[in-house]
Amino acid sequence: MTNFNEAVAARAGVSLSEADAMLEHHHVRESGILPRARRLALTSLEFSGTKAGKVTGDIHFEWSLADGLWCLAGDNLKGKSTVLEMIYWCLRGENSRLQDGVRRWISQARLDGKIDDEPFGVEFRQNAGVLTGRLETGTTMPPVEFAGHSEFESVMNQFMMNRLNLEFLRGWRDDVKGEEDGKAGITDWSLFSHALISRNRNAEVLLGETFQNGSVVSLLQMFIGLPWTSTRRDAETALKTVRQHLRGERRRATQDSQARADSLQELKDKLAEAEAELARNRAAPSLEEQTTALERAAAEVARCAQQRSNAVQAHTVARARAAEVHQALLEDQKRLRDLRENAAALRYFGALNPTCCPRCVTPVSDIAHTADQCSVCGTTAPAAGPEDLTAIGQLTDSVNALRSADRQAQNAVRDTDSARVHAEHDLASARQALSDAQAALPTTSTLRRQLDVERLRGALQEREATHARATKPAQPEVEERILEAARKEADVRAQKAQKPIMERVNAEIYTLAVRLGYASLQGVSLQANGVMKLRKDDGPTFFKNVSDGEQLRLRMATLLALLRVGQRHGGRHPGLLLIDSAGAQEMIQTDLAETLHQLKTICEETAGLQIIAATANRDLARAVIPKERARIAEAGAYMW
Repeated sequence: MTNFNEAVAARAGVSLSEADAMLEHHHVRESGILPRARRLALTSLEFSGTKAGKVTGDIHFEWSLADGLWCLAGDNLKGKSTVLEMIYWCLRGENSRLQDGVRRWISQARLDGKIDDEPFGVEFRQNAGVLTGRLETGTTMPPVEFAGHSEFESVMNQFMMNRLNLEFLRGWRDDVKGEEDGKAGITDWSLFSHALISRNRNAEVLLGETFQNGSVVSLLQMFIGLPWTSTRRDAETALKTVRQHLRGERRRATQDSQARADSLQELKDKLAEAEAELARNRAAPSLEEQTTALERAAAEVARCAQQRSNAVQAHTVARARAAEVHQALLEDQKRLRDLRENAAALRYFGALNPTCCPRCVTPVSDIAHTADQCSVCGTTAPAAGPEDLTAIGQLTDSVNALRSADRQAQNAVRDTDSARVHAEHDLASARQALSDAQAALPTTSTLRRQLDVERLRGALQEREATHARATKPAQPEVEERILEAARKEADVRAQKAQKPIMERVNAEIYTLAVRLGYASLQGVSLQANGVMKLRKDDGPTFFKNVSDGEQLRLRMATLLALLRVGQRHGGRHPGLLLIDSAGAQEMIQTDLAETLHQLKTICEETAGLQIIAATANRDLARAVIPKERARIAEAGAYMW
């Protein structure tokens, strides 16, 4: 072991025990000696099925394999890539690059191989879209059954990571490109398996299928075993996780800042109100004085209530008396009118002297009556007596007296009503005075008010301190400092250890690329992060900016260089490489021949290396590859 933890503690300015505890807590592994790489080699492939659609017929393919260079040659779109993708499917447990139509055609497949002379076999069947299969790992171990694509992938992931002695690498996956937030992830067989196949189809990615989430770094680690890579990625992933957590806390603090400010103001308002209440308590009269005032107010309410009751009763009596007098006045007025009307009628009709009967029109002269009899009916005519005049005079006096009494009664009603209103007003005022006296009594003691004020002052002080901390620029925590120190220390050691290895890789890439026909290339610099810088006759550039043909030469040269250097420097690559479209793009025949020769040479130089390449150039395949190591489909024919 090295003094890595001591160096981290010194960088972070903490004790060694603190650094040890923090690195152990975040599982930051110190880079040690990697275990010996194990070799993966295929011994046979078989698959069968039935084609459907425009092209129909049975499918059957068998191929026995061994170490060294092997080749598939035939026309494009005739099944070369399918053979490689079937191998990859069996090894990976999943293969999204295999065409859906071809995937549905396959009903049975089996791949046999060995890892350091330990045999294994994986086979599966598909029936109506349902996949089932098993992994055989030797004669002493029972087979592992799986059902469904996810179980197939999981079984192969565990098997390959364990048998190939591959180290899980931690990494960080951004949620959105260019943003800091993301989540920690683990690099397992699903990514490491990309080191087994080169499809030459992505114009920007030198190795594997994608540039994201440190996949190229992981593949470089698999090819050449770069020292301190796992330590650096552990520290970097842990650091990003911690910083994301801290950013979340700071975002929440920022979002709550206004709420805290409002809360502070609300607390200040409550404190001011409590202090005002305390001041009022201290300035208020004594409790004895307030009690005496309350008793006086209660007595006044009782007096005013009795006064109002008397006024209401008097008003009621006055109204009843007024109604009685007014009724008597009306009755006497009616009798007086009747007397006067009767007397007037007698005087009027008595003065009449009719000449004929008003009913039968008989002349009065023909009716014999005395002078004191009515000329019509013959009765004695009534004479107005003095008693009628006396009655009228008496009723008139009575009516006048009643009118005076009625006026007095109405005045009494008005006076009693006014007294009642005043009594009710006095009672309302007395009741308000009583309520004020009650309200003036202290609801809380002065001591309790003082305690409330002190409590609010303490809460305000604590809230102000919290708000100040939230708005204060954040300082790195001890945890963050230690992880940052670990990342920097691992990075320094990684760059120091990787420099000579990457220099050999770059020299090898340059030499091979020139031999493969890249004449304008002046220099190559492959960085440990997977970025490739180039020097050409016309100036500097990057891998992603050159032509398709130049990318193909560089990609092939890089694969060969990584395999060569990795064999000498503890690379983790298992020694199996599938190369699709080795003669694609604009590579001329001589360059393709050089590529195949280089592949053949590196296989001869490296024990246990197995390369399976696919090309559309049948003639060149026949010229370079021994017949027994090539599967060649004639023009227009399918590979299977």
